[in-house]
Amino acid sequence: MKRATGRAPGKIILVGEHSVVYGHPAIAMPVQSVGAELVTELSRNGGVRIEVPDLKGDAQAGKRAVEAVKRLVDRMLGLFREDAQGLTLSVRSDIPIACGMGSSAALCVATVRAICDLFGRHLADEEIASLAFDGERIFHDSPSGIDNHVVALGKPIYFVKRKGASPIKVGPTAFRFLIADTGIASPTAEIVAEVRESHVVDRARYDALFWEMGSMSSMAREVIRARAGSRAELGMCMDRNQELLRSLGVSCDPVDRLVVAAKEAGAAGAKLTGAGRGGNVIALLGDDTDEAALSAALRAAGAKQVLEAELTPSG
Repeated sequence: MKRATGRAPGKIILVGEHSVVYGHPAIAMPVQSVGAELVTELSRNGGVRIEVPDLKGDAQAGKRAVEAVKRLVDRMLGLFREDAQGLTLSVRSDIPIACGMGSSAALCVATVRAICDLFGRHLADEEIASLAFDGERIFHDSPSGIDNHVVALGKPIYFVKRKGASPIKVGPTAFRFLIADTGIASPTAEIVAEVRESHVVDRARYDALFWEMGSMSSMAREVIRARAGSRAELGMCMDRNQELLRSLGVSCDPVDRLVVAAKEAGAAGAKLTGAGRGGNVIALLGDDTDEAALSAALRAAGAKQVLEAELTPSG
């Protein structure tokens, strides 16, 4: 029987998480060292069977993954005007779950790509992102749209809600990051809801924090695409963003320990990425940072694993 495969990378948000929900800009980039893969094939048995072996240890995540894949399959069969028929779909992913690295967005994008491949159809990246957003709603109450866009486009983006994603052309300077996993789950929907409640209670204070986060995103974009992009300047944007996230109340002691350890080991900047209260910390290597020493310092400070990511010149 015919088989097809769809793949998608993980992601991190460099600057602007939380404020992006309120219409301010944020910057995200793909993480190619991890990803999701969905293999599908036509079956003679009828119906749709979905296997998520990598999520068996997390019943809730597994249930949502099955629901999202089923919703996307149904929608795409209707879009392509294909008859409902027997399909077997198997999901594989090495993206840490509930850690701010886009595991759900990657699953949704991989699903869309696999179904396109199965039926020999082509969709533009923006169309894939739009379809994946429908699946993202199963995982998050009100996703901003940044995750599905950066994962579908596979390149760094400057994202504004209701305006969409603009790819960032990286200047001659390469920016390298280490991603340190606290090992603590970071439930995006719950934390975003808590921030929303706090925003209602103290709108003026939170709006000021969101506005400054947005300005950090705009500054960071200029640094990234500059002819002489400065790692120190991007690090300053990240450090200030972390201070603002701490003011929002979404940092925590394990995150703060990793941030301090990164800075003491020579990182140009360090901050949480994603919803916070756990998840991952990203550390930007400076011009003279010893990467091995930085990685060791993060592990000594509690990181369960350390991944790599890089913004490379667009050429």
